[in-house]
Amino acid sequence: AYAVARRFEPLLVNSVVGFIGPEYLFDGKQILRAGLEDHCAAKLLGLPMGVDVCFTNHAEADVDDVDSLLTLLCAAGCNYIMGVPGSDDIMLGYQSTSFHDALAMRRLLGLRPAPEFEAWLRRVGVFEPGGQPRLADGLPARFAALLSQA
Repeated sequence: AYAVARRFEPLLVNSVVGFIGPEYLFDGKQILRAGLEDHCAAKLLGLPMGVDVCFTNHAEADVDDVDSLLTLLCAAGCNYIMGVPGSDDIMLGYQSTSFHDALAMRRLLGLRPAPEFEAWLRRVGVFEPGGQPRLADGLPARFAALLSQA
């Protein structure tokens, strides 16, 4: 799949590393290994790939495994990570990373978002003009207006 994906440009692909569950990856160690293998294969092929660092609720894994893999992937230059609100996808029954995990990794490793993404974050009011996250008690006006229409 990686080699086929390189044929299309621009294209981003995503590995949902622990989603299949223990039918494929039994525990946190196997999920960690598979995530690093996916990342390495994509880098070797020059394929921009992100990872949904996750595990199903019936796998022998926990949040510590997610945190370990997340940290290793970010230190290794993973293109992006997925995030779900509260780290818990209740519809599909799996645990993942959340938006605050991306912020924590950026702070821990001194990383910044891609310039285009950072510009979008500033434009929609998630980041301050200087590039720092805007942490507030409420939603930016644009998001609040959309939410009130829902």
